[in-house]
Amino acid sequence: MLLVRHPRTYPVERAYVLDVVLREFMGLAWEARVEERTDAEITVPQVADGARLVIADRLFTTPEPLWLTRESLPERPLPRWSLDDAPLTPTLIAPDLPVIYGNRLPAGSFYEEQKGEIQLGVDIFGSIFFQLTRYEEIAVPARDEHDRFPADASLAHVEGFLTRPLVNEYIEVLWTALERLWPRLQRQRRTFKERLSHDVDWPLHTALSPPKMAKAAIGDLMHRRDRGLALARLRAVRARRRGDPAGDPYNTFDFIMDLSEQRGLRSAFYFMAGATNPAFDGTYSLDDPWIGKLIRHLHNRGHEVGLHPSYETFRDPDAIRAERDALMRSCARLGVEQSEWGGRQHYLRWENPTTWSAWEQAGLTYDSSLGFSHDPGFRCGVCWEYPVFDLSARRRLRLRERPLVVMEMSLFHDATMSDRRGLEVVDQLRRRCKLFGGEFTLLWHNSRLASQRERRLYTAALTATTT
Repeated sequence: MLLVRHPRTYPVERAYVLDVVLREFMGLAWEARVEERTDAEITVPQVADGARLVIADRLFTTPEPLWLTRESLPERPLPRWSLDDAPLTPTLIAPDLPVIYGNRLPAGSFYEEQKGEIQLGVDIFGSIFFQLTRYEEIAVPARDEHDRFPADASLAHVEGFLTRPLVNEYIEVLWTALERLWPRLQRQRRTFKERLSHDVDWPLHTALSPPKMAKAAIGDLMHRRDRGLALARLRAVRARRRGDPAGDPYNTFDFIMDLSEQRGLRSAFYFMAGATNPAFDGTYSLDDPWIGKLIRHLHNRGHEVGLHPSYETFRDPDAIRAERDALMRSCARLGVEQSEWGGRQHYLRWENPTTWSAWEQAGLTYDSSLGFSHDPGFRCGVCWEYPVFDLSARRRLRLRERPLVVMEMSLFHDATMSDRRGLEVVDQLRRRCKLFGGEFTLLWHNSRLASQRERRLYTAALTATTT
């Protein structure tokens, strides 16, 4: 049992991050004691050796009026800590560790050790809280054309660590310090997982409006130089009129499931259950007999069905609940039962903490919206699922976040990104998740597998992420 002594400020926030880091992530029992102090101290009372780990405390010293404001954000440029000056050997992506919050110790480093005592100048708990709760997305007003917090406004992008799971690295530093003081401590071990997910924006090409179908076919001819795909789109229109969607280029569900099953994986398919903006939402209905048959088919093959709330729902709890209820009714009618229900927001539209709170109110189990639309990497700084925290209500939620690491559109939206380079990015991020026994969450839309090139890319991406 670890005893954590800490200052009185922000007791709910501290309890959340201590429990997530120590119990959830590391599997360590702990209890806290509030004291008049300016740092955090960890001891093991059962071991009468007087050893202690002292950790800097910066974020939670923020005056209440400045909480969630720009004035409370980390000072830039961030200092870097080269662990060459410490007798620790944590698993890291690179030896220079960005320090989000912290203080250099008197000797100029972030690490000092005397007999039975280690001091860390990195505010590990405050820095992890900053990342997991997406603190900066309340304090920084920047938004893109879809009202999303953009990657280039994030500290991780500006400081160059978006492709590093920095929270995992901080935990490795914490663990190696704990283990150095108390070698008998044992942490829980984690096994690498691969999570494949597929947002069903357009289950069939023929669900597109006629202008959009024509635009797609023109794009095949003029930009993608894929005459075969353009012809396939035209054939799909004729086949749909006969009630036969089997050859529709977006009907790639069996292809997806076959690849998943060959690798012992389970795919998650997130369906839209409403429409709030015709310019961006799909046009299909869960009441369509073909959609019902598809959902039952996915379930019967052992894959997951989830929710993909429509474009305008991300700050509308009532709309999210209504669409969740619509999906539940359809699945109940189809005999689809699951132990958990999750999904992802359309266009990755997410507002902190409104969207998390709405998902909690709707009774959903997990969200997987937190990745950046144009930049793959670790928006939350972590490659593990975790329970979320509502910064406005100042409470921990039952909802869990499964951070999105890579979306195919974040790789190939830029015409300058070659197929080879895109696959290298996938492989690098997968390897970094695997290094920490993490969860590699990959989103690939069924409608982005229409061409032979796209299918080859997806197949190669899966091969790269399982070797």
